[in-house]
Formats: sequence, C-alpha cells, structure tokens
Amino acid sequence: MGDERDSQSLSSVWEQLLDGTEGDERTSLRDLFDALGTRGYGPLLLLPALIAASPLGAIPGMALITGALIFLIAGQALLGQSRPWLPGWLLGFSFDRERLASADEKLGPWLAWIERFITSRLTGLVSPPMVRVVAAVCMLLAISFFPLALLPFAVLAPSGAIVLLSVGLIARDGLLVLAGLGSTLLAGYLVAAFWPG
Repeated sequence: MGDERDSQSLSSVWEQLLDGTEGDERTSLRDLFDALGTRGYGPLLLLPALIAASPLGAIPGMALITGALIFLIAGQALLGQSRPWLPGWLLGFSFDRERLASADEKLGPWLAWIERFITSRLTGLVSPPMVRVVAAVCMLLAISFFPLALLPFAVLAPSGAIVLLSVGLIARDGLLVLAGLGSTLLAGYLVAAFWPG
C-alpha cells in the first residue's frame, strides 16, 4: 500500500470530505474520493470504512456498496498495483449531502478524540510484508459486509476493524493494526452467529 506517512489525520480526512463537497445538494462516492485527493491505499481504504461506520452506513445499500469498494481496493493492494481502479457504477452511488453534514455531528468529535492516541510505534507490523496481510484481512472483512448488511448496524464491527487497520498503516501505528486484527475476530463471530442456516 506504499508509504502513507504524509497522509492526513482522521479528522482532517473527514474535514476534506465535508469541504470538498460543500454547496452540493447530492454527493456521490466519486465526489468523496475526489475530495480526498490521494491515490494512497491507506486513505482509500479508510474512506469507505469510515462511511460504513458512520450514520451514513444506515443508508439503504450503503453497506453493500462500501463493502464492494473495500474488497476491490484491498484486492488491488494485495496484488501490488500502484494505482487502484474502481468501477464507475460503484462510484456513482449518491445520497443527500445533508446526511454527510449530519454524520459529522456524531462522528467528527469522536475522530478528533481518538486520534490523540495515534502515534508511530511497533512499525514492524506496518512493514511491506505485513501490509499484504492487512490487505487480505480487509478483503475478508469486506466480504462479511454482505451477510451483516441484513442486520441494523452490524457492519460497524468489520468497518471499525478496517478503520483501525487503515489508520494503523497511514500513521505507521502497529498497535492499531493489532487492535484491528483483534476486532476482526469480533466480525468473524458476528458472521458465524448470524449466517443463515
């Protein structure tokens, strides 16, 4: 996923999304990726995971769309592609921008609080070999979005794990990567508990 050390903090990423779509009545996922203004895999994984973990994740179909985006982005990171490709039909998914502003009221303060604890540590866990492991784990977590999308707020577990993993890569914080891997076990439990049959 490359070196993400020059990437933004959690709260600044969220602010970019708000500022980059200001004045629009509707916002598409393409608009959000354009507002992010990066080709790094860490921030690109973080964006759909943040959306799924926020109140925006309650929009009908959003869990499926963000799960598909995460799967495609992580898959290309696993293959070592320098730039990810995403299909236009996924990026064209849109919603009222007012929902984004509303989500900021709940998510913004939490992001500002949590990033105070983020720092560079245990960097061996964000080295190139481990990056591919994280990409593979993100793909598995993205797959879990599909059965969990049937349950209210159930994708919060896998999306939260992806947020931890992607921020860990961006900030070179191996402790966050460990926390993300631990959260993956919770997502796996949910899938096993609620899988039909």
